Amino acid sequence: MQEARAQPVGLHPVAGESTGSFVRRLALVNDLSVASVLREAGGGRVGELDPRVQEVFLGDEAIERLAIMTWRTPAQLRRNLPTLAEGAGRGRHRAVRVEPWPSQWAVLEPCTACLARCTDLVAPVWWASGECWQVCVRHGRWLRDASAGGPAQVSLAGLPEVVRAHRRWLRLRQQVGPYARALLADGLQVAFCWWQGRLMGAEGVWACREAVLGTGRQLWSVPLVVYPEAVRVAEAMAVFERQRCWGREFDNGARGWVSRHWITFVGERLGMHGLMEQGGYRALREWTLQHRASAPVARRLALPAPPPDYLSQPLPLLDPHRVLPERGRLEDASCLDWRLGQPVSVVD
Repeated sequence: MQEARAQPVGLHPVAGESTGSFVRRLALVNDLSVASVLREAGGGRVGELDPRVQEVFLGDEAIERLAIMTWRTPAQLRRNLPTLAEGAGRGRHRAVRVEPWPSQWAVLEPCTACLARCTDLVAPVWWASGECWQVCVRHGRWLRDASAGGPAQVSLAGLPEVVRAHRRWLRLRQQVGPYARALLADGLQVAFCWWQGRLMGAEGVWACREAVLGTGRQLWSVPLVVYPEAVRVAEAMAVFERQRCWGREFDNGARGWVSRHWITFVGERLGMHGLMEQGGYRALREWTLQHRASAPVARRLALPAPPPDYLSQPLPLLDPHRVLPERGRLEDASCLDWRLGQPVSVVD
């Protein structure tokens, strides 16, 4: 009598986990090689797999086979493994692909406090993230891609304002829609300019945060250090853009005064009015030049009045952000072309 084939041990995917990380854990919990698991999914000869530098992309049929092996449904896998959508519909000959990580993805180490609840972690878990950093608001941790140097996780125990800022950012994204990603990218670029030029609190609130982190002025920590102010700027940009979308001038200002009124508004929200006058206004003015209303004043004044709730409605993509990458480096989603760590030239 032929011996019954052993049933595979199922496995829970971690939300946001990379497919390569999940496949490697599945292989280990079943005492198999990664190559064996991928052959069962319909793949050919596969060598070693390092989820930090490689990802597994699966076609539809391979996803169904992987679901059977893990005692899950294809829908459950797609919901938890973000890169599965990248391999769907590639055809049977490309059912399983092991490739270097595409540049628009970042590999992050999930919050260790969150993973403490998992009981089947036979190997390290790696996230497939569309951003180079994330914030765990539950445990107060900054999670980042450590491939460029610096720690993979930073405790925010002494920086509760960063966690509060991330909650505000999540609300802004819910209210504005996908366009909020461009506004955060622009807000961060403005803050990077200020940090690099030692303006807008670089010797005050930002220096205090760097002291809490014990980092000093390090490039890897800048997004964390300036994040609360960058979110404030992004919120102010959303106000500006909602009014521009409906053909309105900010604060009903006269033509030619819009930038000045809005920049004053931003300085008041940041509590940095004096430093704004000392030079902080330049980066914001550069942004307003990129986001000018293109229609003549007469045509805009002839538009119907916006609905009463227009300030809380989602925004469409507006010039100059007609094409907006869904993932990847935030600076690539910005209309401001300076880069952190490189000389910044802003028009005087």
